[in-house]
Amino acid sequence: MDVSNPLLEALARRDNNYQAPKGLGSDHLGGEEVLHLIGHALYIALYISLIASSIIFYNSANLAALSYAGWIIFVCGLVILISSSRTRRRSYRMGEAFAQSGLYAYVRHPEFLGHMLIIVSLVFMAQHSISVATGSALLSLLCIEIVEEEKMNVEKFGEAYRDYMRRVPRINLLAGIAKSMRERKSE
Repeated sequence: MDVSNPLLEALARRDNNYQAPKGLGSDHLGGEEVLHLIGHALYIALYISLIASSIIFYNSANLAALSYAGWIIFVCGLVILISSSRTRRRSYRMGEAFAQSGLYAYVRHPEFLGHMLIIVSLVFMAQHSISVATGSALLSLLCIEIVEEEKMNVEKFGEAYRDYMRRVPRINLLAGIAKSMRERKSE
């Protein structure tokens, strides 16, 4: 057995029947997994640079209303991010296959929506071309990640997730709320 992780090697020596899980050793990483890791690293670096540019260039165009709007959007994004994260953790503790309650009843990816709102808010606060470019790149990466996650969820959960996709919009919270209200009225 080829195990490149020292901890897994120690476990393998203790239990001769142990098989190392795929993807844990560096020699087991496929091209897709490497690209995924690079994407995450790029995302983190861009997010940090957006935060830094928002601090450095804060209100650089001197548009106070846009800056205030940025703060309001930031708070909304943070509330959505924290709330959806709690809902997801609670649903996993309850043994649900995937979260469908809370904000997940209105949009399939509320955590991504929260990050998107925070990114837009930071661009509004900075009002600088560097922030616009960085924010655009981050939003593009998030859109790619949403599509990839949905492919993975369809593979993992099958028809149950396809049904969820038919019922709940991807990230349009207003459409999700409107759809939910129409369904309640029709009942």
